[in-house]
Amino acid sequence: MMNLKDMAAEILEQGFDPKKDAVGGDFENLPDGLYDAILIDVKWQGPNDNGTEWLSHEFEILNEGYENRKYFGNIFFSNEKMMQLNLKRAMKTAAVLDVDLSIEDFEDEEVLVETLKAGVGNQCMIELKTNKKGTFQNWEALQEAPF
Repeated sequence: MMNLKDMAAEILEQGFDPKKDAVGGDFENLPDGLYDAILIDVKWQGPNDNGTEWLSHEFEILNEGYENRKYFGNIFFSNEKMMQLNLKRAMKTAAVLDVDLSIEDFEDEEVLVETLKAGVGNQCMIELKTNKKGTFQNWEALQEAPF
């Protein structure tokens, strides 16, 4: 019989966060690396039980072997410390997806989401990198690599 404790430890080592992460088989982390992706949706999510709200960019991965896989690039607005960094991340993601964000777009979530949805259908690269502790996979939207 399988050792549940070892299996549970392995799941946690792979970065599963029972407080935040979905359980479905489709949500297995993609390996670190560069992916070609198309933005297919943008939503404002939360607040969750911790009061955290976040901006969720839903991407479809185009790379061979990962067809029909989705990646949810979330930008969390939970604490003051991360707020500046994550505002920059939201602005950069918008710029990469050819969306012109104005300061007024940040007045409320609905306006922000509507503006960002102008990028739906646009393609970009996504870089995934797991942090040194192996607890979290960061993502960044990048301009298409010039050929």
